[in-house]
Amino acid sequence: MSTRPALRRGWCPGALRPMQSGDGLLLRIRPRLGTFDIAALKTIARVASEFGSGQIDLTNRANLQLRGLTAKSHQQALSLLDEARLIDDDPDAEAVRNVVVDPLSGIDPVRADVRSFAHELESILSTARGFRHLPGKFGFSFSGSEDPHIGGRSTDIMVSVTSPDRFAIRLDDNISVAAVLSPDKVTAAITHLASVFLELRASDPAIGRMRDAVGRRGSAMIYAAAGLGSSMLAPVSHPRSDSPPVGMMGHSDRVYAAGVGLPFGRIDSDQLESLCALAAALKRDTVRMSPQRTLVFPVDGESQATAILREAERLSLIAKPNDLRLFFDVCPGSPACTNATTETRSDARRIAEALVGQALSSVHISGCEKGCARHGAAALTLVARHGRYDLICNDGPDGPVTLTGISPAEIDAAVARFVIEQTL
Repeated sequence: MSTRPALRRGWCPGALRPMQSGDGLLLRIRPRLGTFDIAALKTIARVASEFGSGQIDLTNRANLQLRGLTAKSHQQALSLLDEARLIDDDPDAEAVRNVVVDPLSGIDPVRADVRSFAHELESILSTARGFRHLPGKFGFSFSGSEDPHIGGRSTDIMVSVTSPDRFAIRLDDNISVAAVLSPDKVTAAITHLASVFLELRASDPAIGRMRDAVGRRGSAMIYAAAGLGSSMLAPVSHPRSDSPPVGMMGHSDRVYAAGVGLPFGRIDSDQLESLCALAAALKRDTVRMSPQRTLVFPVDGESQATAILREAERLSLIAKPNDLRLFFDVCPGSPACTNATTETRSDARRIAEALVGQALSSVHISGCEKGCARHGAAALTLVARHGRYDLICNDGPDGPVTLTGISPAEIDAAVARFVIEQTL
């Protein structure tokens, strides 16, 4: 009889409420305003090394996960994290603080600075106990550009900029219409929309996320119930810019950031400590977290950016925006996850090497049917079942194509042949 655990969706761990996984406890740290101080990152690297496996994941919600803790080492880790002000007052406050912030906001001169709105919302979520009934994956996002997506992802309530004095608030599942408001009305509108969602969810158990509420009640009704009448609603454009913030970034001969990608979303404690040491030597104070699994270092000029990117390459991290590994979403796989039946990380490395020179928009590798690590369909998806992969091409010229039962030992060659045949 199989002892494999049942798949579970809809729950996210935290620091105070960790999750048991195949390699021990998984502890997740949520940044405030999408940012960690360099000193705080050094503490995280130390905690990962001393009390966990040393492996750190950057999630697609721009949180950091530490792996391989035990019940005893978890308590020791919390002591250090608390000293560094990296944890919340209680698990419920921690669980609801799901706020994603544009990592280039405030440093890219062509983007609005939305961090003050994120700060207001995070404070409300942490103190207003009513919002602690929001689902564990219910999220908010703040974009400094017209694109409401950050890292290509939708959240339940999305804020973006339409002009210097107007902000658009969208609901997941209907991003073509938004409440367009002045800056002074943004925070109140967000909290009213979240309150309406909670009321709808209390009366209809089928509503799990905002997209369900929009599908069942319509966005116009939700906006109206939140006090956002039809005069405030308008059709809005929703351009998308899914390019990861990697490499040297700047405008008009001014370099303002260096983006370092983490291969398949992972960095180890030694690599993180080395990056932090260099950033501190350059008198850099903070690092932004990108949901595209990228660390964004605000810098003062090209020379600082060059130094950080050279160190990233030395550490076998990603310093170039065309690196194929940036476009892979890979779950932890076996043995880290007890649901997984394949070693997804090692398979992903071989697949990426086999695809060098190919152009792919997205690849998703999941060690089981649960489909962790990515929200939404990828151009190429690999799903493991009973130790073998099913390969699904969603962007083929003649529609979706599936190959089943591929051995992990053959998966890199099989994917390479498949990509060439489908001319992806």
